[in-house]
Amino acid sequence: MSLLKEKTVQDLGSVAITVIAFLGLNWVNELLFIQLEQSSGVNWVFLPAGIRLLATLLFGLPGFLGLLVAGFYLNFHHFLFQDEARAVYGAIAGAGGPYLAYLFAKHWFDLGPRLGNLTAQRLLFTGLLCGLMSPAFHHAFIWVQTGMVDWAAMTAMITGDVVGILIVLYVAKGVIKLTDPRDVDAHLR
Repeated sequence: MSLLKEKTVQDLGSVAITVIAFLGLNWVNELLFIQLEQSSGVNWVFLPAGIRLLATLLFGLPGFLGLLVAGFYLNFHHFLFQDEARAVYGAIAGAGGPYLAYLFAKHWFDLGPRLGNLTAQRLLFTGLLCGLMSPAFHHAFIWVQTGMVDWAAMTAMITGDVVGILIVLYVAKGVIKLTDPRDVDAHLR
């Protein structure tokens, strides 16, 4: 198999993993935290935000594409927003914010292959940045469309994304520790 074909297959696999993980965590989120929903698609705990961060950190552009696909699917077939523009910019903000946070982290922290230089503090900072960017982009689109900002919804989205990111990061760290206790502390200093 040529190198290009191999890379394409790997990228498609990354997109598929991202879509499946995001949709799966969205389902779990709705099972566990539906009572904390502020409005359709806005929750005080949003576990899929953790997948947004991990997918972009681990897969880069294919992670962004997977998030975009999952966002379009959910926004057009699950949340059923009032207008198509809201569904489109919601998907773009949901994928674009984390990808931009990843690009900032990659630049600021000189992240190499396999996330070299990503310490626990830098990961936390990147998680907080990711938790702010997606809701900020989302509400910037709403402001451009309507001229108004729903501060309560934006607060809920930021809180939900940050809490979801922290939960997913701690669960991921626990899974890594269970599967390879030597590696976690070596990579997250």
